[in-house]
Amino acid sequence: MKIICGLGNPGARYAHNRHNMGFIVLDRLIKVKGLRFKRSLTLKAHIASFPERDTLLIKPYTFMNNSGIAARRARERYHAAGCDILIIYDDISLPFGAMRFRETGSSGGHKGMTSVLEYLGTSAISRLRIGIGAPEGDDAASYVLSDFLPGQSEKLKAIVEKAVAGCIDWVIHGTKYVMNKYNTQGD
Repeated sequence: MKIICGLGNPGARYAHNRHNMGFIVLDRLIKVKGLRFKRSLTLKAHIASFPERDTLLIKPYTFMNNSGIAARRARERYHAAGCDILIIYDDISLPFGAMRFRETGSSGGHKGMTSVLEYLGTSAISRLRIGIGAPEGDDAASYVLSDFLPGQSEKLKAIVEKAVAGCIDWVIHGTKYVMNKYNTQGD
């Protein structure tokens, strides 16, 4: 079993925020695959599955800082190894549009990823970091909780499509393959 977990905050208020990049990618992925999310009280997440690939998609319905709860519950229920889990999230340290798949590492200060690493008890978790750029001032919280700018919408669509393709390739080929194929610099 493989698990792809997109990080974000639940609710319409946050739907188009930079911090919801993980949710945005998974929402597009299920649309491409013709799937639907359903609510899982056990996992504390919205879930969908690719039956042909034995892959579970999860969007935690806890807020970002508690994302690890759903990731741990999914790992335990489906007996997934760390190498079979992919976490998708936004990263202000990468330029807008840059993508980085990695096999391991720290949270880089991202509170959702910090929660995932703490609840899973390992840093050996694959991740897809998608660059949202850095704020001009020091107010990172306001920046990540704001929507993308209208001028970024066309590029955002291309970034999301590339991330979806990367997720599908990750399921089939693994992290090393997608690192070589998709890691980019962005703008």
